[in-house]
Amino acid sequence: MATWKISNLHKKNAVEYQYWTKDGKTIIREEGFRWGTWFCETDEKPDVDLKNPDGYEVGWGGEYEWELDMMDDGCWAETRAGDGANDDDVEEFDELWEEDSYSAVEEAGWVNDDTEYWIYGPLQLVNEETGEEFTGEE
Repeated sequence: MATWKISNLHKKNAVEYQYWTKDGKTIIREEGFRWGTWFCETDEKPDVDLKNPDGYEVGWGGEYEWELDMMDDGCWAETRAGDGANDDDVEEFDELWEEDSYSAVEEAGWVNDDTEYWIYGPLQLVNEETGEEFTGEE
């Protein structure tokens, strides 16, 4: 079994989407990072389109069980209204987040129901045992 590492090839293309819910409302918090790295173990090279024209969701539940290694150097964050939420909800959420991030929004009753990790742009895939490297710019 080989260990494979996947990451974004260009900076500012790793994104975390947090889905927060409260009273039938959803708030989506998007945080961008310069770099992100995930690992999986599989007998064969993962069949991933490394050119990645539409973005690639990295995580559990897909064809490959990618495990987050790190997301490094956060460079932006934005909050937007999801189902049932409005601009006032977003403003309240942002104020809480600025106050004490996770602790403040959780104390106010918001629950982090889901988190998704996406990488955009060309990808890099490396076999950790052999050092063999594949990129979306080949």
